[in-house]
Amino acid sequence: MLLKLLKYDFRAMWKQFSLIWGAALALALVNRFVLFRDTDNAILSEDGLFMLAFVAVIVAMFVIAVIFVVNRFSKGLLGNEGYLMHTLPVRPWQLVTSKLICGVVTWVGCGVVAFISPVLMLPLNLPDLLQFPFWSDIFRGIMKHPDMLVLMAEFCMVFLSFIVLLVASMYLAMAVGHLFSRHRRLISIASFIGLYVLVGNVYDQVFSYRIVRALTNAASVNAYGSMLVAIAIMLIPAIVFLAVTCWILEHKLNLE
Repeated sequence: MLLKLLKYDFRAMWKQFSLIWGAALALALVNRFVLFRDTDNAILSEDGLFMLAFVAVIVAMFVIAVIFVVNRFSKGLLGNEGYLMHTLPVRPWQLVTSKLICGVVTWVGCGVVAFISPVLMLPLNLPDLLQFPFWSDIFRGIMKHPDMLVLMAEFCMVFLSFIVLLVASMYLAMAVGHLFSRHRRLISIASFIGLYVLVGNVYDQVFSYRIVRALTNAASVNAYGSMLVAIAIMLIPAIVFLAVTCWILEHKLNLE
């Protein structure tokens, strides 16, 4: 059933972002050809408009991503759609997991587009980039330093862990806000800020113990250990937040 929920959420994601992702990449290609050419002042102003449009699309993409993640949870589980979703033969954790995975993939997709777009704008010879010798040289260079692959993988995991923690915090804040009959949005925002402060204070207290500091320092003697510690620091509260969110949906949900 989780796969069916994911299919439903990913279909909604694709309808929402396929156009803006395509627009960002298309504008990046347009800027590639208009920025690196001999121009007069009139054309320079035209180039500025294309660049302004590209920046506006990138900013709008991330704003829409935040709104999408919020709406998929608030309207899909706490709003009108919640009546239907909670009649399905699934547990709350499956509903939350589906929304979480879709939200994380959405933000990762936006991050990938935001990274690829400036690369497309560089004055590179695209046919050369598509040739096999170019990629074979890169592959051989990576194989000479396999530890870089591990470091890159851990960096990606840190990035994903941060997104998971952020989305989990948003979900719990919205679930807490929904417990009240009035001013739910304001309470949700206040809850989100409160969760941020709470996590900071809890970790300050935890790391004040010498044994915890000693274990952390031992694990952080190199870049690999430091990233693993960072992943654990973000995933532990994320799991707690998601568990509390599921408990609220199962025991305290009020769709009236």
